[in-house]
Amino acid sequence: MKHETFLRRLATGLSFGVVGIAIACSSDDDEPAAANTAGAGAPSTESGSLQPAPGAGGAEGPIGTSEGNPGVIALDPNRDPKAPNDLLASGAVACGPGGNSYCVAPNLTCCAGPMNAFSCAADPAQCPDGTVSSTACSSAASCGADQICCRAGGGGFGGGGGGNPVTTTCEASCAAGTQQICVDDAECGADNVCNNGVCAPAPCTATSCAAGELCCRGQGGGGPGNAPACVAPGDGGLCPDNRRQVCDDDTQCPDGNTCAPLFGGGGGGGGGGGGAALVCTPPPCTPTSCDAGQVCCVGGGIGTPTCSTASDTGACAGNSRLVCITDAECAPTPGTECLPNPNGGGGGQLSCRVPPPPPGDAGVEEAADAG
Repeated sequence: MKHETFLRRLATGLSFGVVGIAIACSSDDDEPAAANTAGAGAPSTESGSLQPAPGAGGAEGPIGTSEGNPGVIALDPNRDPKAPNDLLASGAVACGPGGNSYCVAPNLTCCAGPMNAFSCAADPAQCPDGTVSSTACSSAASCGADQICCRAGGGGFGGGGGGNPVTTTCEASCAAGTQQICVDDAECGADNVCNNGVCAPAPCTATSCAAGELCCRGQGGGGPGNAPACVAPGDGGLCPDNRRQVCDDDTQCPDGNTCAPLFGGGGGGGGGGGGAALVCTPPPCTPTSCDAGQVCCVGGGIGTPTCSTASDTGACAGNSRLVCITDAECAPTPGTECLPNPNGGGGGQLSCRVPPPPPGDAGVEEAADAG
């Protein structure tokens, strides 16, 4: 019933589908956009200004003149007229599927419902029945003075429901468990950067951590929680959890290690690698050279065979593979054999791999692997 109510309200005054936004700007005029005088949220019928959604019949058509149709955005009078306009930098809130629709003041809040239905409202309290997600800001530019944009829940801007619907609100500070949403580094404060739209600590360097700390890489991926960070050393004075220590040269690494590109693409000593991150790299291990509780692993982000903490079954963690000499050493990973990279990479290094299907078999061959 709530879904039906939501859709009926969309059909009689809110937007369903793509909300058209147009910016009143000119390639030879640097004046700010004029305010929409047709009323809060009413679509303009002038050429080059706000247009109704596809299929709408103008101000009196299926979309109507309610908060689903925001007004034009006032542009910076000092902006370069030839530079593209960034709606998010202006404080607009992305809304609806596809990321091509936006809500702007005075109806800045995106209300998302079932079946990709969405609309714009003045604030979350004015979202229609059946709304499962409301996003009231996209960065500090959407908020008042001394406020920032905080996100709780999963999904993205204008995201739908699911078990953990997303909500963004303007706050003086973000509560524990929420994230500050941003469009540039400046709004994130000292020692922080805007990483993939979320404020996060600036990545450390080999020399930026306090005494007794190491700069250790995250566990992969591009999210804000995976940037190099200063942490206390783990066992043996190394980065904990098989993370890699960031370095500039060999002198910053444990004895016997070299400072080499993360994925093995070049020499050590802080050089080469085509811009790859430099990390402390131990000499290549063998199936019998690691300490008790460790196994020799390669691949899955490990370019050089490295002793790593063994899993409960004696296998390598993540997507890395056991280094081997014979098939017997692949017992911890059933269904694998001691094989070189079938695509010729890895310098002929043997590791435990799923064997390719027999000739003529319709099975899918193992994906290409640089290790």
